[in-house]
Amino acid sequence: MASQNGGAVLLALLGNTFLTVIKFVAFAISGSGAMLSESVHSLADAGNQFLLWLGMKKSQRPADDRFQYGYGNLRFLYALFSAIGIFVLGCGFAIYHGVDALLHPHAVEPGIETWIVLIVSLLIEGYVLYAAAKEVNSVRGEEEFWSFVRTSNDPTLIAVLFEDAIACLGVFVAAAGIALTAWTGNPAFDAISSIVIGCLLGGIAVWLGWRNAQLILGPSMPKDVTDKVLDYLNEQDSVVRVDAVRTRLLSSNEFRLKAEIDYDGRVLAARQIDWVKSSLPDSGDEAAVKQFAEDFGERLLDSLGEEVDRFERELQKYDSRLRHLDFESD
Repeated sequence: MASQNGGAVLLALLGNTFLTVIKFVAFAISGSGAMLSESVHSLADAGNQFLLWLGMKKSQRPADDRFQYGYGNLRFLYALFSAIGIFVLGCGFAIYHGVDALLHPHAVEPGIETWIVLIVSLLIEGYVLYAAAKEVNSVRGEEEFWSFVRTSNDPTLIAVLFEDAIACLGVFVAAAGIALTAWTGNPAFDAISSIVIGCLLGGIAVWLGWRNAQLILGPSMPKDVTDKVLDYLNEQDSVVRVDAVRTRLLSSNEFRLKAEIDYDGRVLAARQIDWVKSSLPDSGDEAAVKQFAEDFGERLLDSLGEEVDRFERELQKYDSRLRHLDFESD
């Protein structure tokens, strides 16, 4: 299931916007490369979380004549843009600045304001991480945590969770680099911490990009859900066989399922016995026989339509994500 309210995304956006400002101020005072990397890290996070929030809102637009299955995939597209942003702006800049600082070292003068900013950053990032983890737990239910992370169809929530986990870790990495530089007087430690932060961002960006590329392609729905659908259909007395089952993800909360069903016409016809008994004409009256045949055919088709409608209602009660069910007669 997917989170729809975006509370964790909006909280992360507000938090990182504030952190971007104070970290840049701390960098301007201290000249720390690690603090600059942290500043750009927060700037990248704020921009990426804005993309996640925008994608979530756009994906909730209702279907229209142009996009008859809706706009759900926009959530995945904007999350992919966000992953690219993390890689280019966050990872790329942090590593570039770290390498440049190693090749062209400069003095780093961390003061009390640097440590205050790092402590404030840890508190804010930690709270946002807690909020994201809490929302993840409410959505995943009884599913094992790492299984949920690997298979979740909600890229926005997972992205916020991972970005803020890396942000919290990045604060410790930056603090370690600044502390070692202040203790030894060697700016290389500060530069190395910048590179480490960049590598952390690069790793999460690659994973998020890979996952969102999968979601855009439209993976099949979970096997346990497919198996439940097939078990239900095969238990119906009007179904002889189910073939050519195809499923795909349409959005975070929507699946499409297509199947060819060989219906048992005898079962459907048997449901018309009472009507046949009361309506069977004299075989000598050709007009009446013709009318009877037409009416009987119409009733069979109506019965088949009602059967399909019943399948759809009952399957959607089982799992509300089964929004688009296409049952073709084989």
